[in-house]
Amino acid sequence: RGTCLISLLAVYVEDGHAVAEKGFFVGYSPLVWTVVMVQAVGGLIVAVVVKYADNVLKTFASSFGIVISCIVSAIFFDFHPNAAFIFGASLVVLSTGLYSKPEKRQRKRLKTVLPK
Repeated sequence: RGTCLISLLAVYVEDGHAVAEKGFFVGYSPLVWTVVMVQAVGGLIVAVVVKYADNVLKTFASSFGIVISCIVSAIFFDFHPNAAFIFGASLVVLSTGLYSKPEKRQRKRLKTVLPK
C-alpha cells in the first residue's frame, strides 16, 4: 500500500496537471499495455507457484527464467554475456538439476540369522 501511495504522490507532483487535463492513461501504447499484462500475469503465476510449491522452487524458476531471457536476448538482441554471468547461469542450471534430482534412500540391511 505504501508504494502505491508514494507512486500516486509522485504522479501528482510530476504530472498532476497533465493527468487532470487528459486522464491517467493518456499515452499508453499497445506496447505499454502488453508490458503491464505480462507483469500482471507473471505476478499471478508467482502466486500460484508459491501456493502449490515452495519458495525454493520459485527462486529456481525465477533464476531459470533469467537464463532463458539471456539466451533469447543473445539470439534476438545481440547480447553478449560476460564470464561472471555465464558462471552464475551455470550455477543456476546445476543447482536446479541437483534440487530436482531424487534423493537416494539407504536401504536397511536385514541381518539374516542362519540356524546352527
